[in-house]
Amino acid sequence: MPEVVNLRWMHEAHVESAHPVFLLHDSADVIVTFELSQSVGMHSTRPKGGPRGRNLEPGTVHTGFASGVWTGDGVARVHRRGEPWSTWRWLGRGRAWSTAWYVNLEEPWLRSSAGFDTEDWILDVVVADDGASWRYKDEDELEWAAVSGRFSAEQITRIMQAGTDAVAMVERRTWPFDADWDDWLPPEHLSVPTLQPGWDEPR
Repeated sequence: MPEVVNLRWMHEAHVESAHPVFLLHDSADVIVTFELSQSVGMHSTRPKGGPRGRNLEPGTVHTGFASGVWTGDGVARVHRRGEPWSTWRWLGRGRAWSTAWYVNLEEPWLRSSAGFDTEDWILDVVVADDGASWRYKDEDELEWAAVSGRFSAEQITRIMQAGTDAVAMVERRTWPFDADWDDWLPPEHLSVPTLQPGWDEPR
């Protein structure tokens, strides 16, 4: 069975959410994790805001965590070290990869004591099933993040540039779109993992 590690989304050096994931690949260049359906993660109970009430309000005080279940199909996240995104695909029935793709803009992953840390940048790129078209997702939430002060003007500029670069990757159909994802198939009959010790420690 592959190693279980914590994948944490951070904000202001504190944990926003933490998920137990299987580590499928870990090299000098590439990290691949797999989150199994029904895995239980933890999410900060700090107040949330934005158009759909999904993002932590800046400047609020951490009060604790609540559990949440990852529903739907299992998801593989492929991250090339240093890039400000990870590319996601879902593993459905028959152990077949989804034809849809999701590029999650985020801080380049950093190794923690029991896994990896990143920070979600809210804006995402959703690639159509046929791979021929794409769209940005949650632009309104990113605008709220700029107005509310969650992200500085400098951070917003960095995020928008990352979006442009990610779209260029999509349009060129370069790695990991042209990778053999079957190399990252998780073993069958995995047991639902649990968070590893230290998941709630500040960075």
